[in-house]
Amino acid sequence: MTRRVLALFVLVVLAVPACASIPESSDPEAVKRVDEANTTMPVTPPPDGIDSLELVRHFVDAGAAPENDRAAARMHLSPAAGRVWVPPPGMLIVDHVDTIPAPSPVPLPDGVQLVSLQAERVGRLLADQSFVPESGEYNTQVRVERQANGQWRITNPPVELVVSKPAFEVNYRQVPVYFFDHDWSGVVPDMRYVVSQPASTLPRRVVDLLMTGPSEGLRTSLNNAIPAQVQPKTNVSETADGALEVNLSSVGDLPHEARRLIAAQIVLSLQSVSNARVRLQEEGASLLRDGKDLRTTDFVSYEADNAGRPDLPGLAVASERLHVLDQRAQPVPGPAGSGEYEVVRAAQSADGAKLAAVARSPAGGVTLRVGPYGGQLPEVQLSGTDMTRPSWRGRSELWTVVNRRDIVRLLDDGGRWVPTLIDAREFAAGKEITDLRLSRDGTRVAGVVGGQIIVAGISDEDGHLVLRRPTVLPSRSPDLRVTGVEWLSNRSLVAITDSNAEPVLEFSSDGFQRTPYASANLVQPPTAVAVSPGGKVVVADRSGLWEADDSTDLWTLMQNPIGGNSLPFFPG
Repeated sequence: MTRRVLALFVLVVLAVPACASIPESSDPEAVKRVDEANTTMPVTPPPDGIDSLELVRHFVDAGAAPENDRAAARMHLSPAAGRVWVPPPGMLIVDHVDTIPAPSPVPLPDGVQLVSLQAERVGRLLADQSFVPESGEYNTQVRVERQANGQWRITNPPVELVVSKPAFEVNYRQVPVYFFDHDWSGVVPDMRYVVSQPASTLPRRVVDLLMTGPSEGLRTSLNNAIPAQVQPKTNVSETADGALEVNLSSVGDLPHEARRLIAAQIVLSLQSVSNARVRLQEEGASLLRDGKDLRTTDFVSYEADNAGRPDLPGLAVASERLHVLDQRAQPVPGPAGSGEYEVVRAAQSADGAKLAAVARSPAGGVTLRVGPYGGQLPEVQLSGTDMTRPSWRGRSELWTVVNRRDIVRLLDDGGRWVPTLIDAREFAAGKEITDLRLSRDGTRVAGVVGGQIIVAGISDEDGHLVLRRPTVLPSRSPDLRVTGVEWLSNRSLVAITDSNAEPVLEFSSDGFQRTPYASANLVQPPTAVAVSPGGKVVVADRSGLWEADDSTDLWTLMQNPIGGNSLPFFPG
């Protein structure tokens, strides 16, 4: 059974209620859900004698600790306020927290102060444990009163739970929860944040997130092989022989291949929180027919499906010709390498077999050419005054932006490439789109819109693709403009900017982390960025091509005769 056929089978079966028989010999135990609010952990009250300004800052740090119904934060409140305080789901994460005395419009009694809480917005942790970035200032006033014992306490906490980023990073841990891509051929990590202590509860936290399905921003972009009615039947726990046992309720009458999809999601999702082999069961019996314990190596094909080919060296556009990106830098075979097409930008399919080239048109402007590597690249019915570098989705689908406005998807219809427009009104909001890159798994798109990175999920709605939940990844520097972007991995992106101080930046795909690369050696501003299948970042500037293994690495000049202002790229 092919994966595409299997995908259709799974979609049909998952819509049918479970009807499989349940083993009579199972002896399930009661499930104890991981409830971080009721976890019993030691709680430290605020220090004696703390002043009102420090108390409010301390409260913002303490709010990140979820134990005992946010008891650490509650101890910063007056007894009356503490009894009625109900923090809403999720939290606002802020940075650079400061407190100053706030003026009052009316005279305040002795022992009462108003404190202005000021910070920089980082983003929100939503109820589904996913993160959404925000930017801008946060400012609110907090009333603080001296209690009978002489200690200052808050009497009107902020309406939302406000938490400092350093405290959040101490108390929460990022974990990838895996679902399937648009064609069920590979897995995609959906990044979530779980309470990091106690560590013994992490596997159950991950399984619980997996059972609820993809996060809100990716719900219509990812596929879930786990039927909606399936839940852990017993606690996720370590067995006497060292295996991690995950016992599910009945999954229904699914074939073995569909059950393997379920197993792949669970085992790959657990790998970030446990090194143990996984004993996957259904109502106390083995979920899979071979009954063996499972490891991530049993599912490498799902991870490898969306990885680049390390044997392909990459290409570069230089002087309107395509060159191989190696030490010899020979032109590629055919018209694309000879200069006949006057190539402006280009892209190679993930398997290396096809090329898409934006080439100058004799009538003016540019046109798109698509064909086999080394062969003729016939024109397709797409032209304009400008066109971004194409981005491949499989072997028979291309995306590009025409005239910095229209996102166009082209499908191979038996050798004829048919263009259709993607609705970009929500994605771009009328601003110029100067770069667009599809993730290697084909479920998300990243674009440079008005000098900022925007990431959105790709949703198939009755055959029409729609970009859902576009999210701006804040640069945190008001004068910095992003000029190019590329997917570094399925969890992060790398961008080039017009900033001399931060010419190259790495962003997590959800926008939580932002890490600058070294600026030494580069001639600012860089003109292009690419990422090799192994994760090496390649940047072009006026002097040549530079490469770095990661953000801590110094840039090294690549040893090839390709000069500056060239456009390097790798398959995809």
